Amino acid sequence: MKRQITLSLLFFTILFMIACSSAKLFVPPMAADTFPAYPAARFVVISDLHFYDTSLGTEGKAFQDYLDNDRKLLVLSDEIIKTAMEKIAMEKADFVIVAGDLTKDGEELCHQGVARHLQTLVKSGKKVFVVPGNHDINNPDSVRFIGDITEPVPSIDPSAFKNIYQQLGYEEAIAQDPDSLSYVAEPVQGLRILALDSNRYKENRPNHHPIIGGAFSEQTLAWIEVQLITAQRANKAVIVFQHHGIMEHYPANEKFYEEYLVADRKIVAALFARYDVRLVFTGHFHAQDVTAKNIEDTDQTIFDIETGSMVTAPCPYRMVELVKNKSGSTNAVISSQFITNIPSLGDDFADYAADYVFEGTKKLVNNSLTKYKVSAEQQPLINGQVATAYSSHLKGDEIKPTTVIDTKGFGFWLKFVAWIQEDLIEGWYTDLEPRDNDLIIDLATGKATGRE
Repeated sequence: MKRQITLSLLFFTILFMIACSSAKLFVPPMAADTFPAYPAARFVVISDLHFYDTSLGTEGKAFQDYLDNDRKLLVLSDEIIKTAMEKIAMEKADFVIVAGDLTKDGEELCHQGVARHLQTLVKSGKKVFVVPGNHDINNPDSVRFIGDITEPVPSIDPSAFKNIYQQLGYEEAIAQDPDSLSYVAEPVQGLRILALDSNRYKENRPNHHPIIGGAFSEQTLAWIEVQLITAQRANKAVIVFQHHGIMEHYPANEKFYEEYLVADRKIVAALFARYDVRLVFTGHFHAQDVTAKNIEDTDQTIFDIETGSMVTAPCPYRMVELVKNKSGSTNAVISSQFITNIPSLGDDFADYAADYVFEGTKKLVNNSLTKYKVSAEQQPLINGQVATAYSSHLKGDEIKPTTVIDTKGFGFWLKFVAWIQEDLIEGWYTDLEPRDNDLIIDLATGKATGRE
């Protein structure tokens, strides 16, 4: 008899899993008038720390070649992150979420280093929740730099990631996805966080560059829906964080940089909206940008709140406070803070960081222009304009100039190349609603307003 009951339970469990993995919803969402009540909470959002242990090399042609194709302040990452952790440790907050790309390229040594830095927050009494980014696991670019060459160093696999960050999210999990490093936690009573692993590291291969784009497997999507159903039935509010974006952050985002958005994003966004998820915190593109979208068939507005890289100007983090408003619903009050001073550079750091990303972008533009056969004499006429547009997008709250590209002095070929890239440059200057750095979102209505 006991064996029959056990088999029956197993049978119904299998049926439940099959039903949840189907395209249709297993359980209908709750009615709009049962929108979950958000508890009072205050938390910090950081992303793309890209910690680099300088013992892996900071000199020689190989390292300089890497820097020439990058805009991150890798050599200063230890100092920047240490400064940020000390500053965030002083913030009044219940927890901190970290939206991926913790390391330069998944080096085990770098994971151990950034985990030590994050312990500063734990020691200050804050819970910390991390997810991996595309740089962090099974990364073939995990190397040390020795003069003119690179030499492989150990990266980590998913199991090692969970072990290193056990005290930074996983030990707090009330549910974990068996097919990824996604998990659910409830850091504040009544508020669940859905920490999602949107990366494709399972597809990375030795001697090939790691995959930048993101996607969820069918199994993970089914698991996500089960967690949303469970939270909704328990009347728990849910916020989501993951590395890849779920919607465009500027016009032409999909056209030029689709790999910075998760695959099947319309399906993913609709799934979140259907279960009353309003806030999705992301990273990856290193920009301070917030985009909102009304999801068809749900009449819900969802916000993709991207946070810039801690080691790329303007070196930001976000503060988010959930507070009651006058109408009795809850506002998400979002403000942005910036690392503007580090011990080695003092108050000159902000200008140094801004100049670093500007000059680094010009180098990348020159590399592209060279491939397009644009002459070295013509390149300075446009590279600064592109760098200005990109830097504007990183800061957020962009203001589009009257002339997006000044073609004065351009030869015929450069005019043609600029025309090809105009959508991208104009897109970086286009600030999609709402405000990016400081705003208030009414979580009941989905309306957002700027705040000074």
